[in-house]
Amino acid sequence: MTGKDFIRKGVLPVAGFMLVGWLGSYFYIVDGQMDWFRFAMIFGILAGIPHMFVIIPGNLDLGGTAGMIGICILLGGLLGIPIAVWKFVRAVWYFFGFPVSRLYQIAVERRS
Repeated sequence: MTGKDFIRKGVLPVAGFMLVGWLGSYFYIVDGQMDWFRFAMIFGILAGIPHMFVIIPGNLDLGGTAGMIGICILLGGLLGIPIAVWKFVRAVWYFFGFPVSRLYQIAVERRS
């Protein structure tokens, strides 16, 4: 694990999740309580953006196109929830695993 991996796969995603969590709190906190569906959709939509438009609206009128875009956003959000969880687990692993691996590497070098 290199320092570049630590920054790219550890620090930046954790900072991104914290920023989205802070800014998204205006959307998923309703009447002082957390709405878990909105919380999951906010993180899911951001992680599922590449997977959103799996169904590209074709020869539809304006209402059909708007409906298909809405369905694609919902599907992308639902598909993005496990992707967001996986990215968060991986980011935490890199965030805490890098210092441990460096300490282990230093200890092995001192033994030799």
